[in-house]
Amino acid sequence: MIRKICVLGLGLMGKRIVLRLTEKGHNVVAWNRTPLPLDNPISKVATLASSPCEAVKNASVIFALLHDGEAVEDVLIRSGAAECMAPDCLVVDMGTNSPNVARSIAAQLPTSVRFVDAPVSGGTKGAEQGSLSIFLGAQNEDVELAQKALSDLGSLTHMGAVGAGQAAKLANQIVVACSIAGLAEGIAFAETFGIAPEILRTAMRGGLAESQILETIGGRMCAGDFSPLGRATTHLKDLDYAFSQIGAGSESLPTASAARANLLNILEKFGNLDHAAMVLVAREALLGAEENQNLMKAKKLNFRK
Repeated sequence: MIRKICVLGLGLMGKRIVLRLTEKGHNVVAWNRTPLPLDNPISKVATLASSPCEAVKNASVIFALLHDGEAVEDVLIRSGAAECMAPDCLVVDMGTNSPNVARSIAAQLPTSVRFVDAPVSGGTKGAEQGSLSIFLGAQNEDVELAQKALSDLGSLTHMGAVGAGQAAKLANQIVVACSIAGLAEGIAFAETFGIAPEILRTAMRGGLAESQILETIGGRMCAGDFSPLGRATTHLKDLDYAFSQIGAGSESLPTASAARANLLNILEKFGNLDHAAMVLVAREALLGAEENQNLMKAKKLNFRK
């Protein structure tokens, strides 16, 4: 067992990571930029620190689950937390940002601190079950330590040196965004012929379209549940990081660019819902805004934000 683990960031993923680690018997100290209510479940299983410096002090492993690269640098570097880290501790950036951010953070940490980037795929369910797919960017000498630190959270693949984990995760996000967009358009297309999404989803199982996207995101589309587990803003941020890395416009990644436009449409027309709400965008394009609104009312779709 690892002596002490620190978790920085208690959003949708961070709080589930804390619960998973404490279930496995780890001693966890956690910190969040926004103070948590006193009756939150995290305070019952972990120690809540008042600052990043207090959180990381004496920790052997530090997990950062923060929104973007700017937040990672703010919390790890600008707050002074790096100066409070124990020698030889392992810092694991599990959020999604960019290879450049990963390498920059690694360069700014004390030389005695070890750093890996380990963004994940599998969502909140994967975090709860310890079945996350982890994209590891690490120097060879840090791979074994990272494997031990992440063993209770999922399975990892060493993608290459620091930054390679982020590059692989951005590729994953391109595939996921394009897959969701395709599924959304397929469902909306079938609906124009009077085919219910649930029937289409059942029929597609076992064929080439069968996938985790069909099961998880397709299930949410069928149920009309767009309460955010994978927020449109978060996925949009990831695609923007991908575009920034290649220094090119939409013509270089045309399918990803189309999926990005769908995410923007979610935000502009429906709010910061789950990325499964791409089906609402597709329905509006095929059925028209009025019919889409009527369908939403008839199904009493879930728009919890």
